[in-house]
Amino acid sequence: MILCRMSWKTTLLIAALFQSTKLIYVRAFDTVAFDSVVTKLKADAQEFAAEVERLYANRCNTETMVSCINANYGECQTKPYPQEKCLGEASYQIDACGSSQSASCGGLWDTSVSSVRIPAEYATGPGGNPTDPKLVESICFSRYLDEWFVQKHAADLEYWRSYGVEPRSMYFGSQNGAFRIYPARQSEECGTFDHRLRPWYVAGSSGPKNVVLILDTSGSMKDYSRIGLLKQAAQRIVSTLTVSDRILIVPFSGTAQPITTTDGYMFEATRENKEILATKIDDLKAEGSTKFYEAFDQAFRVVEKTAEKELTASCNTAILFLTDGQNTEGPDLGNVTALVDKRIKDISARLNKSVLLFTYSISDDDRVHVYPNQLACSVEFGLWSKISQDNQIVDSLSSYYRLFALGLGTENNKDFAAWVEPYQFQTGNAWGTTVSVPVYDRSKSPPLFLGVVGVDVSLEALDAALGANATTSQELRDESIRRIVEYSDASCPTTLGLSSCELEAYRAFGAPGDEAMCGVNCTGFEVAQVQEEACPTQPDYPKSLFVDGALPIGGPGLVEYPKRACCVTGNFTASFMDVCVVGGAGGDDKDGDDQPSIGLIVGVVVASVFVLCCCLYFICCSDGQSSQSNSAAIGTGVPIAEAWVPPPVTPHAVCSPINPAWVHPEATAPPSVHDEEHSFEDDTRDKAKDP
Repeated sequence: MILCRMSWKTTLLIAALFQSTKLIYVRAFDTVAFDSVVTKLKADAQEFAAEVERLYANRCNTETMVSCINANYGECQTKPYPQEKCLGEASYQIDACGSSQSASCGGLWDTSVSSVRIPAEYATGPGGNPTDPKLVESICFSRYLDEWFVQKHAADLEYWRSYGVEPRSMYFGSQNGAFRIYPARQSEECGTFDHRLRPWYVAGSSGPKNVVLILDTSGSMKDYSRIGLLKQAAQRIVSTLTVSDRILIVPFSGTAQPITTTDGYMFEATRENKEILATKIDDLKAEGSTKFYEAFDQAFRVVEKTAEKELTASCNTAILFLTDGQNTEGPDLGNVTALVDKRIKDISARLNKSVLLFTYSISDDDRVHVYPNQLACSVEFGLWSKISQDNQIVDSLSSYYRLFALGLGTENNKDFAAWVEPYQFQTGNAWGTTVSVPVYDRSKSPPLFLGVVGVDVSLEALDAALGANATTSQELRDESIRRIVEYSDASCPTTLGLSSCELEAYRAFGAPGDEAMCGVNCTGFEVAQVQEEACPTQPDYPKSLFVDGALPIGGPGLVEYPKRACCVTGNFTASFMDVCVVGGAGGDDKDGDDQPSIGLIVGVVVASVFVLCCCLYFICCSDGQSSQSNSAAIGTGVPIAEAWVPPPVTPHAVCSPINPAWVHPEATAPPSVHDEEHSFEDDTRDKAKDP
């Protein structure tokens, strides 16, 4: 080993070499470019929502229904899409399509059309077709989005390529269950996806919020497996939340045991915290008596403590209370009502936002339903739901956000958009996020909620907009995520915007009907429409919506996913079985394509150590002879390395006006654009259900 004496100047220079990457990282942030990309994405989503609203207004046109017959592509096809093509770039890789040493394997995509997905329970007609008129309307009027999709994709190509990515997926999910996604591609499972359970949809229809679950876990919940259904409902609610939300769960029986952070606060709904809560929910047991006062008191204490530290979402709050029995211990119901009314007013005043109370009761005993109904009517924003069958527990509790959606359509909230915590896309092993915007029928008062649109973006584009040296990629990625989370927290609706009569109409719309109403005195002019109505002039709806070869929920004749969706890059038909191998064999394993070998890692490490030693030897041994020149060099202010300059931010192209004479591209030549995979939220508990 060679030893030499180093001066303090040499030591400083060495430290500067090690820290230069981080210094460049800090200086290189381009906030203007990042904000420009985010602003564009929000504008794109709002333009998308406006187009859906325009098409909805014309949904009752006879031509809309006639042209819809056998005109929609499904998520599961026995025949190819009209212009599908195989793409094998990294961002289009699909795990199920495997890999190969001799060819690039990918999936088939079609940027000339969109495809439709519906939950299997709605496919009640022949051939997997829906029969609900409103669901049929949603599929038919949204079919005209294909023109907008194709034009938008082409207009944005150069913009996104300047950031090193392709345009990502766009989709519309209706509140009645129809889901249309562009570009079209096959699904691994048929009829299992319900977009209304995804965080991007719930965030887009409710905004950031505080959610408090006060759940009866007394001994009677053992009956009819109710405790299992209660757990399932709580799991579903937690899974739909995003990082901008806060969540508290308070199981109660004779005592209440709030599930909080170690410091006693509400949980931020991050991916990690949701996993913690999922485990806690699984551990719930049904035992003991029923004490309402204790449950509410403990819940309010935690919310107030969290609010004092300004750790709540500074938006609306939803309190969900479910019981299957009567109060058996503690203060009487009058004291419970007084407590709830006072503490809700206190929290609302502190946050300067609305607090909504949702009460749920399930029992064959009518006496059990009396108090939850009375309690809901005792507060400004209260809603009671009577659950008549045990299997309704899950759907009833998880639909609370619809009331938020009803109030989001006001003019004050017209600029609202929601962002979700970055997640791993289902394809390409890439990470990204979604900006979503609610859609309304604005001819109604209040505007009638129709669904949510979503636009995906890869984090690669956001990283490029920020700009940094490649050696700081992890720090850059963390910064991109941090900024997206900030946008999520900032997207708070200005007001709930519901009058007492509009809320009364929503109560009548629920399962108990008039039984849930609170006796608000409303004139005929004040009663609001809160539910979609089928077209009044439509005598007959098409009974066959899908093209020949589409199997919306699967069925005989549908081969397994790899045989109908996987392919060799550049091909126009599925060719999975010829070349590509799932899981890999020998050198074909996918991990071998994406990760360096151990030998390569060792080689890089050894070479790096050798180069570093040479540099140190040169520095220390020349220090005594050239300290003056070193000092002069440091003093010049010449940068040690050049920071990477991001591509210029150019205004995105505006789509050409909608052309009434537009012809469906089915018979035209394939567009000279790349197909893009659809990215979806990574639900680690049930990823197979992601589209």
